[in-house]
Amino acid sequence: MKEKAEHILTFILIILILPCAMTLLLGGRMKEIYRTIKNETDYILLKTNGGTLELELEEYVIGAAAAQIPLGYDLEAVKAQMVAVRTNLCRQIQQDGEVTAEKYMTMEELERAGAAEKFLRAQRATRGQILTWEDEPVLASFHAVSAGSTRDGAQVFQSEEYPYLVSRTCPSDEDAPGAISVIEIDSSWSGMEIAERDSAGYVLQIKMQGEVMSGEEFRSLLGLPSSAFDIQVQNGVFLTVRGIGHGLGMSQYTAQQMALTGKSYTEILGYFYPGTQLTEY
Repeated sequence: MKEKAEHILTFILIILILPCAMTLLLGGRMKEIYRTIKNETDYILLKTNGGTLELELEEYVIGAAAAQIPLGYDLEAVKAQMVAVRTNLCRQIQQDGEVTAEKYMTMEELERAGAAEKFLRAQRATRGQILTWEDEPVLASFHAVSAGSTRDGAQVFQSEEYPYLVSRTCPSDEDAPGAISVIEIDSSWSGMEIAERDSAGYVLQIKMQGEVMSGEEFRSLLGLPSSAFDIQVQNGVFLTVRGIGHGLGMSQYTAQQMALTGKSYTEILGYFYPGTQLTEY
């Protein structure tokens, strides 16, 4: 009788404990990941549509970088992206005192995608690193694919405030997936003229019936991949668009090609942001 009671008690304990044990085993992986993130005392206040969220700074850096670069890119390209994200974050905090939410991936999402380890390695390798110019965080612009060369900041902004944003050749970008697209637009744009381009081929100004619009405004209005385009008017109005993104700063696709040929993230950053210093924030 006693032996039977012991068996029943053991069975009941297994039923009660097993779900808890499974939860601990499944949750243990995520707890381990969170423990590897930089410092639990470094938090930022993140403004979102739902209000203000307190988030660990390095966790946000990982998640923002993951949302902004293909998860399959090489580790060194991911490291370069992470430094750019952290630099822009510090610049925004310095200027605005707060952070406006951008899209970012949670650690759970990264784990499910099988990319958590790589992004944690990139975070650990670049922990606290930002790019500076004269001891101030730079504008570390980046985009997916250039139109063959990145743009010169002085031409885009009509200012000498960004001497590190200079044109860099990116020949491999011309063969990137989606680098060239042909888009038909409304025939009402048939009278449009390209008034000015920059040295990288991006449209600075268009003219239409005496009105002037910047290339980036036109790109935003029509939802174009980039403002590097040509116009063809024949049986409709067509744009041949080159590149993906605004074309300033680091081309992520060329960063990936550089990483695949053995370049380190410091070499990638040095190529796209010449004259900047890699420092600890």
